[in-house]
This record gives sequence, structure tokens and C-alpha cells, in this order.
Amino acid sequence: MGNCCTRQKPLACTLAKNKNRRIVCFKDYTFPPQFQDIDCTRLEKKISGPQYEEIKYAFNYLSENINEEIKKEYTLEDRITFNKKMNFIKPFQNILLLALILLILTCMVTSWICGSFFSELFFVIFPVFLLNFLLAFASERLFGIKIMRKRLNTKIESVVISWNVINAHNGVFAVHEPERWEGDKDSRRKIPESLTLWNRE
Repeated sequence: MGNCCTRQKPLACTLAKNKNRRIVCFKDYTFPPQFQDIDCTRLEKKISGPQYEEIKYAFNYLSENINEEIKKEYTLEDRITFNKKMNFIKPFQNILLLALILLILTCMVTSWICGSFFSELFFVIFPVFLLNFLLAFASERLFGIKIMRKRLNTKIESVVISWNVINAHNGVFAVHEPERWEGDKDSRRKIPESLTLWNRE
């Protein structure tokens, strides 16, 4: 399992993963990501006995409740429509990106062999690049994904808050963090959606 923590280490953590694949390496966006494979290594070291079992069971129960909320979200009409579009757009984007790389390499090779740049290829490269950019823009801005993400995150936060209140006597609290980008322009990386357990001390 991948490392959930980016700075400090939580008592337990799990990542939301979509393990379904449509064709070879293309993700199936219609399949809801699920929190699985909870890492409780630090929890077991810090807390032992019945309390450890109670917290582990409760945290697992929380992940299952969140998984149910995600499944419900993926049955909503707007989410189904969006995910079907993404199943077409993402593979097409990858194909366009590959075509763009091949065209650029072709330009470089022909320029090196012939000693001149083939301007005709530029008129092929630019539309391919523009189409790829527009598809990326459309998938994030035009299909209402921000509204859907906010709706789901609000439901999940409600579940987490309730869980934290119920389990406050154990001295722990849970944190849900949506998928996000971190770092500056030179070292930006995508952080997967995570659910972590922390000590209140």
C-alpha cells in the first residue's frame, strides 16, 4: 500500500483507489474509488489491547461508511453522465498525447536529416496540441465536476465529523482529504484522496 502521509505520520491511513480497468491501463471512471487496505502499523505500536481493537474496528467502520457514500454518489445521474464521458475522453487524450510526441519526434528527425524544419508538420502539431488542451479543460470545467466533488466531500465530512464526536473518548480523530495537487510549478504532484487517523495529543 502507498504511503498516505505527506508530512507527519498518522496512526492509521488508507487511500481511495479505483482498481478497475477497462482496456489495459485505462481506468474505468464509472467504478467508484474505495478506501481499502488500511495501514494500522503505527496505531498498533502506540496503542495495544482492547482499545487498539476498538479503534481499529471503528476506523474500519468509518471507511466502510465513506465507501457507501461514494457508491451512492456514483449512482446519481450527473455523475454517471460525467464518468461515461471521462471513459471516452481520457483514453482519447492519451492517444492524442502519444500522437503529439510522435509528431514532435518526426519533426526533430526530419529537421536533422534534411537540415530544415518542415513547417507543414507544425500545422498538424498545433491542432493536436490545441485539441488535447481543450479536452483537458472541458473535462475539468465544463462538465460540472467541481460541483460533484464538493457535494461528495460535504457528505463525507459530515460522516467524519459524526465519527470524531462518537470516538472522542479514545483520544483519536479522523481526517478526510480529497485528491489534490501539492508543490510548486517544478515539483507538482498529485496526492491521492486519503483517510487518516490521528492522536489528539
